[in-house]
Amino acid sequence: MSRVVIIGGGITGLSAVWALRQSPHPPEIVLLEAGERLGGCIYTEHFNGFLMEHGPDVFLARKPEAEQLCKALGLSLQKPNEKQRGAYLRRGRELYPVPEGMSGLVPGRIRPLLRSPLISIQGKLRILAELLIPPKADGADESVADFFSRRFGREAFLNLIEPLLGGLAGGHAQELSVKALLPHIVNIESRYGSILLGMDRTSVQHPTVSLLSLPDGLSSIIHALVAGNEDRICTGHRAKDITRTDTDWKISIEGHASLSATHVILAVPAWSAADIIRTAVQELSELLRQVPYHAGTMVHLAYRRTDLSRPLNGYGHLVAASPGTSVAACTWSGNKLAGRAPDGHLLFRLYLRTTKLTDSAVLAQACAEMHQALGITSDPQFTRVYRFPRALPQYTIGHLERIRKIRQILDSHSGLHLAGNYLDGVGIPDCIRSGTHAAQKILSGKS
Repeated sequence: MSRVVIIGGGITGLSAVWALRQSPHPPEIVLLEAGERLGGCIYTEHFNGFLMEHGPDVFLARKPEAEQLCKALGLSLQKPNEKQRGAYLRRGRELYPVPEGMSGLVPGRIRPLLRSPLISIQGKLRILAELLIPPKADGADESVADFFSRRFGREAFLNLIEPLLGGLAGGHAQELSVKALLPHIVNIESRYGSILLGMDRTSVQHPTVSLLSLPDGLSSIIHALVAGNEDRICTGHRAKDITRTDTDWKISIEGHASLSATHVILAVPAWSAADIIRTAVQELSELLRQVPYHAGTMVHLAYRRTDLSRPLNGYGHLVAASPGTSVAACTWSGNKLAGRAPDGHLLFRLYLRTTKLTDSAVLAQACAEMHQALGITSDPQFTRVYRFPRALPQYTIGHLERIRKIRQILDSHSGLHLAGNYLDGVGIPDCIRSGTHAAQKILSGKS
């Protein structure tokens, strides 16, 4: 019987285990996780009636893989609170509504844009001109900044789209590839000639809820994937190196005996995969090291509802980059999703663009944001600080060509597979699809 060793116990690796086990005749499966906790960036904490997501708190419904997996696992889905829908952008002490119809970074409706105080009259006229601007003809990649400035004008990009980017994707808009990060938007431009026109038509075709979560937190997916597979999962097993033998792959494990495998799935970040294959496939290792990563810090602050003197109507607010603060976004967790805070209490989740500050400095910036944006002056009941060093891959210009070369090299190394959020999408559905695809390739006998 063949053996598949999966390195990495996040949602990608666990999805690969799940997909392999759906075969009528599954191979022998071993999953190696360097740490003691499974789930990677998905990490739910329950404390005194509060539910805190230290990583993502929702996933996109338009990408079906996560929803399909949850249903297969028997998990109930949770929709965000439709009555509280909406977000804000903070400028100074004012919160301005993000125009309705924004789909991620993309304006989808004209009238809310034209009513927004975030854009001047000249800027609004420039937005209307988007309907007349022809699509890019040469097919060359361009940065997210250049794409949206070309379509909607520099003012709309700086005042609206760039702050949304900081809160949703991190990174620098001048460096990120629009074709890699937002391929569906590039396709809309190509097909319809106008983003505003194309978004309007596609929204009519797909009138479904845009975000989904789980009532007990996203770690429910991890627990369900682990259940029944405990004997196949080895935590505290760090893969150091893999080498090719005449018949299979040999995996060296720190502090443990080595393993042999017919197939190896590297379901770890690009920089970790680069370390593991540095001896076996040096050229591939060097390409993987070129994938940059963005670091961030998640902060949770809990308050009594009486600490807030104004109503909360929305899911949260974004913060434009400015000197003196690293805060990029604040989710009003209890408003966005039911069951995040007990009655009479509030929970806020702030994302900071750095991991280099001390806990006290991080909390100082987070509390200052609460004061400036929402007028809260009370000390929080409790706090949590969780850092993600090198967690979010950056799809910089040239990313698609880099991934093409990576896959070309993989084709000549039978039994070696890569999976993860640095390949074809950073979200939970993308990770599930990536892990599942690697498993299906093995089961099909095509590698």
